[in-house]
Amino acid sequence: MKFLMCIGGVEPSVETIRFGGRIAKAFEADISVLYVQPKAPHAVRKEIQLAREKLSEWEIELPGVRVLRAAYRILSEEGVLRPSPRGEAVEFQALKPEVRGAYELELPGGQGQNIRLRIREGDIVEEVNKETESEENDLVIFGASRRRQILQKLIQFVNCSVLIVKNPKDVTYELLLCTDSSVPARKAETFTARLAHFLQCRVLILSVAKFKNREHVAMEGAERASRLLNKAGVRHSVAVRTGSVTEEIAGAAREDTVVIMGASRRPEIWKLVFGSKANRVAERVPCPVLFVK
Repeated sequence: MKFLMCIGGVEPSVETIRFGGRIAKAFEADISVLYVQPKAPHAVRKEIQLAREKLSEWEIELPGVRVLRAAYRILSEEGVLRPSPRGEAVEFQALKPEVRGAYELELPGGQGQNIRLRIREGDIVEEVNKETESEENDLVIFGASRRRQILQKLIQFVNCSVLIVKNPKDVTYELLLCTDSSVPARKAETFTARLAHFLQCRVLILSVAKFKNREHVAMEGAERASRLLNKAGVRHSVAVRTGSVTEEIAGAAREDTVVIMGASRRPEIWKLVFGSKANRVAERVPCPVLFVK
């Protein structure tokens, strides 16, 4: 599998990197760490490039390199990077320019996977989509950005599954699988079974009927998910509720929960105008949320 972890400043991203690194390590996934910096205006691009070269000569690091160096250190601490034959950490080297549209440093992973540290320039959503399309990533990992509009766009328009690392803790998590009768929910069930198996954690299956006369449909969805988890040997329990989906998910989620749900099938323009269930859930819960696409 291939994971993409998108990070901002050093301090806000520390726990995001730790959390994402542990997930990637559990899956033995290739992982790219991406920092997107604003694109320089065309009129002054040459001058900025010259300034960067001078800063490099003077061994003064650019903000993006400083952030990636911090990510490198954290991934080393988490055992994601492969140490040298003498047991020492692999040396952080200069990033190579123009590697698939980015600056890149490639490192060996501790379980034979590839680890890439990358810097792109431009709009965050556009650059993340370029990265996911060129690398065919299975999962994109973001921190819970304080910039609400950016987070909404990332959830809605990134073309693969999305994990929002909100309020991460160093605890044993329980997975909250939110399911119904939809195709996206079935994909979420499959991903949950695999993740629970790798992380050796419990799952709570939550199926919500909006109205009382639809409880039997919610129960069927929960039973289908339960059969899948039984086959995977995953410990789990089942809860069927009636009411608002967002409210019930928010009520069941705790700080030691990872909420998992299928991505909405509604057209993107509808979600942009009226909002989406995914965005409402991400705002309400106090924990990480994974949207499976």
